[in-house]
Amino acid sequence: MTINRLYFVQHGLAVDKAENPDRPLSASGIEQTGLMAAQLSKQQITISKIFHSGKLRASQTADIFADQLSVPENLAVDYLSPNSDISIISAVLDTDSALYVGHLPHLNILTSYLLTGDENKSLIHFQNSGVLCLESTQPDYQVAWYLVPAQLTLD
Repeated sequence: MTINRLYFVQHGLAVDKAENPDRPLSASGIEQTGLMAAQLSKQQITISKIFHSGKLRASQTADIFADQLSVPENLAVDYLSPNSDISIISAVLDTDSALYVGHLPHLNILTSYLLTGDENKSLIHFQNSGVLCLESTQPDYQVAWYLVPAQLTLD
């Protein structure tokens, strides 16, 4: 029986829209995302591809994970935006250890749908830079683990 893993990340903490309308990662967002990516590397988590929404904060988050984990494919896709229809992504999910960097409320809706079949059941409290790992033996998904920046300490 093959176990497939999917990883979901809410983009790192971004600056306020009033400060910069493009909303790049803040210094804290860069630090927390780097810490999370380093932890995955330390745990020898293998990521095959990274997909992100193309928004600056998601792109920067994806770049940090790609650099730390030596992931060659880091692709912007149009179905990871905050209000994207989850039926699009659920039909094209790459279940071979892919990491998806996205936004709320999309990540909540998508993961609720994958775990329960009901997009209205909010199960995961996503945090900036937090990483959720789902495992699947097809067609069912289960939470394998969820790691948030507060669980890690700076060395």
